[in-house]
Amino acid sequence: MISRLLPRFAGLCLVAGVTISAFSCQKVPLLAPSGSTISLTTAVNVVPLGGTTEIIAQVIEPAGTAPQRGTLVSFTTSLGTLQPTEVETDTAGRAITRFIAGNGSGTATITALSGGVSVGQNTLRLLVGTAAVGSVRVTANPTLLPANGGTATITAQALDVNGNPLASAPVNFSTTAGSIDQTFATTDQSGLASIILRTSTTATVTASVGAQGGGSTTPPTTTTTGGTTTPPAAPPTTPAASGQQQGSVTVNVSSAPTVLITPPTNPGAGLPASFTIAVTAATTNGSAVRDVTVNWGDGTQPQSLGVVTGSATVFHIFSAEGIYRVVATATDTFGNVVSNSTTVSVIPVALPTVNITPNVPTTPSNPTNVTFNIQVTPPSGVNIRNAVIDYGDGIRETLGGINGTIIKQHQYTHTAGQSFNIALTVEDTLGRFTTGTTTIIIP
Repeated sequence: MISRLLPRFAGLCLVAGVTISAFSCQKVPLLAPSGSTISLTTAVNVVPLGGTTEIIAQVIEPAGTAPQRGTLVSFTTSLGTLQPTEVETDTAGRAITRFIAGNGSGTATITALSGGVSVGQNTLRLLVGTAAVGSVRVTANPTLLPANGGTATITAQALDVNGNPLASAPVNFSTTAGSIDQTFATTDQSGLASIILRTSTTATVTASVGAQGGGSTTPPTTTTTGGTTTPPAAPPTTPAASGQQQGSVTVNVSSAPTVLITPPTNPGAGLPASFTIAVTAATTNGSAVRDVTVNWGDGTQPQSLGVVTGSATVFHIFSAEGIYRVVATATDTFGNVVSNSTTVSVIPVALPTVNITPNVPTTPSNPTNVTFNIQVTPPSGVNIRNAVIDYGDGIRETLGGINGTIIKQHQYTHTAGQSFNIALTVEDTLGRFTTGTTTIIIP
């Protein structure tokens, strides 16, 4: 073949044994001889949208040697672009071009041809964009929201068939409950795409990469070399333009504890009132109770009970009568807060009863000894701090705390028929003073 022996664009050409100027004959490209093979190789089999990779075509002549330097190799692709599409071989018989992915996902079928090359391994497939998706991993932070709901960051990572991050891949998000701030996102260089979920009930968020159906429909272009049209090798069946993978994550909503407060019946003002507070942690998606506080509704500071497990008995003193709204609030370790309330009617506390019964002798004498039977009965929950008796003759005696009956005797110096007013005053533990009186006449 004469064209094999001459440089591609030699200044002279040989016709019928006569050398004439190159401007008088057609310039013929240098092509591989019949029986040659081309093997296509690349460093990757996955190219992200907008990404590039180098394609190497190795030309081998039938004798197993590299062809003459400058042998022309033409490249075609079914997807994306090749720059350049025609490349001359180097001394090792290699022709190198660059594949550039566009914005469409699919399988790029790349073919290299030169002269009489056999089909052989001159076809290469690259997975572009979501056609390369191998898996989608979905995570949530946090995975458990408070009982009244909240937000979680949902992150999907798209990985290609080799387990590497898949960049620039469109991701579609959907949720079974609540709402998401966007239904579409594109992965970054780490293959990550994130959205925000807002929900007050358990929600499962699914992230999908790629879509079913739709193969690459762009046929490989034919190559014209030296005025001869060489049809491309028939490409294999092109798979779907995009693979499809999806992953899901479930975000749960925690359950709040329950709190119940049981008041006493008509407690007395100033007396300790006993309340029963029962707290139960949720059995499903619940957490331990961290603190329980009680607001007594009487203007005093709320009381913290700390960690309450089961039931607790707590006492409070209402200083004045009235109707009070008591609120118990439980907080669990997850931050859930739940309250329950009750009303309590505080009534006045009865005063102690004070009775003085004198025993005056009927036989006149001077002085006269009079015996007093003293009975003090405080109401339930109240004690007597002190008692003082005034015998009516200018003499007073401190009796201290009295609860029940005591007998006291006092001697009177008097005139016949003289009367005396006796008074017993008691102070109870509520700070109240109660007085009982009697009058005696000594014969």
